[in-house]
Amino acid sequence: MSEDQNYPLNFESNQTPAGSLRIKIKNEDYLVRVMKPSNNASLNELQLSLTRNREMLKESYLAMHETCRDDFFKRVEKKYVDYFSPTQNALVARANIDLLIPLINVKGGVASYKGKLEGLPIEKHISKLRDKAADNIREEGTKTRIGSFFIIMGVIALATLILLFFF
Repeated sequence: MSEDQNYPLNFESNQTPAGSLRIKIKNEDYLVRVMKPSNNASLNELQLSLTRNREMLKESYLAMHETCRDDFFKRVEKKYVDYFSPTQNALVARANIDLLIPLINVKGGVASYKGKLEGLPIEKHISKLRDKAADNIREEGTKTRIGSFFIIMGVIALATLILLFFF
């Protein structure tokens, strides 16, 4: 059996399997499988699923944040920095949100997109989350360096005053 037969979701192929979305984020291809909930799913179950997927999107953003921290502050070797998993999880959650909102409304519930980002196309939304995580970590690093500079200057000034006072 060839390797392609063992793994039907071949990223090198130009074909996207049925029920899947091929999404490119930061020059990397992601394949997102979208599954419609059961027709027997109750309105409450759909609403709980929407809530859980929104939580998953937030968790994925926090994971992206930690990944950026690992990458930028060199806490982890570059080969172990994993941007793929949190991005894939965010894409799945967002695709589910896009599927659930109309289903909830069709079943007589009330659901809508929340915030500016959730209404964007999936690619733009998740790219913006990745960019926001990276920007926050860069800003955090800058604030840490500025704070360290002022602490060092304070210690030097205090040491100078002590030396002037006693000598």
